[in-house]
Amino acid sequence: MKRKVQHISIAFVTGGTGFIGSHTIERLIGQGIKVRALVRPFRTNLEWISDLPIDIVKGDLLDPLSLESAVRDVDFIIHVAGVTKAKRRKDFFLGNVVATRNLLQLASKAKSLKKFCQVSSLSAVGPSLNGIPSNEESPCNPISTYGRSKLEGERSCLAYGSSIPVVILRPPTVYGPRDKDVLEMFKTTKLGIQPSLGSKDKTLSLLYGPDLAEAIVDATLSEKTTGRTYFVSDPIIYPQNRLFDILTHLVGGKALRMKLPPFLVYSVAAVVQAVSFLASKPALLSIEKARDLLQDHWICNPGKIKQDIGFVAKTPAEEGLRTTYDWYKSRGWL
Repeated sequence: MKRKVQHISIAFVTGGTGFIGSHTIERLIGQGIKVRALVRPFRTNLEWISDLPIDIVKGDLLDPLSLESAVRDVDFIIHVAGVTKAKRRKDFFLGNVVATRNLLQLASKAKSLKKFCQVSSLSAVGPSLNGIPSNEESPCNPISTYGRSKLEGERSCLAYGSSIPVVILRPPTVYGPRDKDVLEMFKTTKLGIQPSLGSKDKTLSLLYGPDLAEAIVDATLSEKTTGRTYFVSDPIIYPQNRLFDILTHLVGGKALRMKLPPFLVYSVAAVVQAVSFLASKPALLSIEKARDLLQDHWICNPGKIKQDIGFVAKTPAEEGLRTTYDWYKSRGWL
């Protein structure tokens, strides 16, 4: 009698060479899932996934023909890739809307597909204007081109809801080992400066990168999440000053907390943005990014995903930032 061969699930992951995508791939491998990772044709450095037992797919989300065979027999598609910084509006929509629609079109032809997971952002909803954490019933009022493009990407996913089992996740600011954005906060703190943006009562939701990877995999594998949208976050809301205290304690010494007036922030952003058009890469600071940073409450409520599949982020900021700081030091980034 022939033994039945057990089916090994296959996941196709975009953005796998990045911060969130690489943690997600590691989590998938830990679950015994075979991974195909999308890598652009010209990319030679695979970063954090170079030594992982995965299949590399050379292709481009703006060239659907290059991906047809890669998604044909997959069980799961996890779409992490996206554009977070760009010089022009059209680049956000190409990277976050057109690319997503192309992938959805391919996914609609994959008969074996069990779930399409779209990693969106709190920016698709916008900041809380009253200090109450946003939930899945909150109206969407994105305040940046990035946020509007992520919201349009979500809507594209929902438009395929009748033919593709979709789940959408909205994380806030994500940090952790391999991240380069929060690294800048550590650097300025180490220099003895902490720029304070927004009011003295500013609050933030955060999420540790490996916790987001766990949420992505759990939501993708669960049958209960189909057709749902979830905020994913550390359940603790953090006052900005508390985060400053944590950073100061980790780097040692003291840091001068500087309250920056909005006109100064916008002025600096305008200059940096103008200069960036002469550079090869978009700048970390732009006028729209300044508007984001000056908002008083970027906060969300992750209660729904806990209710539906029992997911709760395990890592509080004190622990996650300590681990991140130690990792930065071990890599010579600080």
